[in-house]
Amino acid sequence: KQWYQRRVRGGLAKVYLIVYNVVQALGWGFILFQLVNHYYIEKRGPETVWSVVGKNVQIFQYAAFLEIVHALIGIVKTPVVTTFVQVFSRLAIVFIASIAPPAAQAWPITLTLIAWSVTEIIRYSFYAFNQIQYVPYLLGWLRYTTFIVLYPAGVSGELLTIWNAKDYVNEHNLYSIEMPNSWNFEFSLYNALRFSPILYILFFPQLYLHMFAQRKKFISGGETTQENKKTN
Repeated sequence: KQWYQRRVRGGLAKVYLIVYNVVQALGWGFILFQLVNHYYIEKRGPETVWSVVGKNVQIFQYAAFLEIVHALIGIVKTPVVTTFVQVFSRLAIVFIASIAPPAAQAWPITLTLIAWSVTEIIRYSFYAFNQIQYVPYLLGWLRYTTFIVLYPAGVSGELLTIWNAKDYVNEHNLYSIEMPNSWNFEFSLYNALRFSPILYILFFPQLYLHMFAQRKKFISGGETTQENKKTN
């Protein structure tokens, strides 16, 4: 009976993860379509791009919070801390773009969104196919090759978006808690933005080098076991 219950739970988790990854891949595909349409069909500039794609970016990026839950409850094998850092950094950028017009209306947010969109279409498609234990070679090659350009491009866009937002946040004193107060607690979003690049310095090289290690295994024909288990 316990074996049967585990099989049922495992089957339900697999179906859920397939649906989750397919929906995310389609969502980011639509966002990429909106970006292409905005720039190349409608011939509009970066100052209006967030007003076009922002709502959908919020929907699908905030939905990625579920990936932390997936890791916590054990239906995927990704480390919780690593997943939290990756998801939280994205959520922070979406939040910043939502509250600071200078960040939402400058070209770095477009660079960020293009890098995210292409990355996520490939990543979520990879995870969905991995659930049925069949990943087309081309998809695997894209997964372990495009990151070489897309990861630095995305991080560059994120850091420049933070830079574009910080003065506006400071001038309007957004989301700051000053002493004295009943909580005896002080927080400055402006200072958080100023020092956030330190986190990128700490975590980005590790993630980037990890992907190169996975790429080496893939190119050599070996099993990228840990990465293949990451089926958020």
